[in-house]
Amino acid sequence: MLTYTKEISILYVEDEDDVRDGYARALKRISKELHTAENGSIGLALYEKFKPDIVISDIRMPVLNGLEMVKGIKELNPNASVIFTTAHSESSYLLEAIELHVDGYLLKPVQKKAMIELIEKVAKNIMLEKENCEQKAMLQHIIDSETSVSIITDLSKISFASRSFLNLVGVESTHELNCKFDTILDIISDSDSMINKDKILKSMNDGNSFYKYIKDLDETKRVTSIKNKDGETKSFYVNISKIDKNNLHISLTDITKMEAKLKETRKKAYLDGLTKVYNRNKFQEVFEYQLKQYKRYKNEFSLAILDIDHFKNFNDKFGHLVGDEVLVMLSDMMKKNMRESDIFARWGGEEFVMLLNNTTLENAIKRVEYFKNSIENLEHKVAGKITASFGITQIKDGDTIDSLLKRSDDALYEAKASGRNCIKSKI
Repeated sequence: MLTYTKEISILYVEDEDDVRDGYARALKRISKELHTAENGSIGLALYEKFKPDIVISDIRMPVLNGLEMVKGIKELNPNASVIFTTAHSESSYLLEAIELHVDGYLLKPVQKKAMIELIEKVAKNIMLEKENCEQKAMLQHIIDSETSVSIITDLSKISFASRSFLNLVGVESTHELNCKFDTILDIISDSDSMINKDKILKSMNDGNSFYKYIKDLDETKRVTSIKNKDGETKSFYVNISKIDKNNLHISLTDITKMEAKLKETRKKAYLDGLTKVYNRNKFQEVFEYQLKQYKRYKNEFSLAILDIDHFKNFNDKFGHLVGDEVLVMLSDMMKKNMRESDIFARWGGEEFVMLLNNTTLENAIKRVEYFKNSIENLEHKVAGKITASFGITQIKDGDTIDSLLKRSDDALYEAKASGRNCIKSKI
């Protein structure tokens, strides 16, 4: 199952229209965002504008060939990830391509499976590098902080506590601290943090030491919560070291503000920046939960894909700002009319997805008919009337997110082929 490709954006450059259109559909399905170009000149301009994570390009093309385009891209970003598609007759180009330090080659005619596997490999390297950079930045922030407090303990008693720690819990001395709390574990709040009393005791009951439990945690998860003297819950990053056989030095760095900021960032990460409806990440998270509910309790749900009809015309005729206004107008209407139990998300471009919870296919069609009619009643002050096509399916045993999306997408294709502004379903 693909895990990394859905987090990355792709630029696909191919001069043959049929080849480009054929592979673009597959690439759009597996990526977060897809841009396509018919020659290297357009491809270079798109790269400079959108900064995609991976570039997939033919080598031989008119106007500006793949090698020349990638040279331009590497000037903009020396670490750009590039995959070349090549034919047997292009062996003379390979030496120059190797010197560009590209990430892979695909022999034409390209097998879609081989392409997806290579993209997943490259995407994994990109995402792991991003994650490492984010973690290093977070840890560096913690190290640079001046809010660190310290204690020395054998777990039963605290032999030393910094003044900042005493002030935190509202006591005057280490003696008073030991009278107030039976053990160091009683100071830790009962929270969802990785370091809380229940998890520590469970680990110790399994034969692990407190020190080993902390040390075995990934550094980004060494977080605990402590209530201060005013009853406010504060978050701390925990660092631990051994002083001798019995005593441990525990250093706590206040990361309360950073944790709050991270929670807000995570919230924003679930919303589409333009329309403010849920994005693909949130939809996939909810889908995985609903799939588990179906497998366990047989809670039925249906999936629908919505595609705005002739959306390209809005952009081409009236400009992208008008196109954006159309997307926002439709999204606002859908948000107001969705049930709380349902999920509406932007999948990408002019395409949206709906997860209709506790809804059979028959009822989903009725529900979507209402949305279709509501969209027909929308009228943009410049672009005019708006319509949309829908593809619907219902969960069944053995389904995955990919299989449901495939059926819905096939139904959507039928709706478009039938003249658009209609609903088609597949079982």
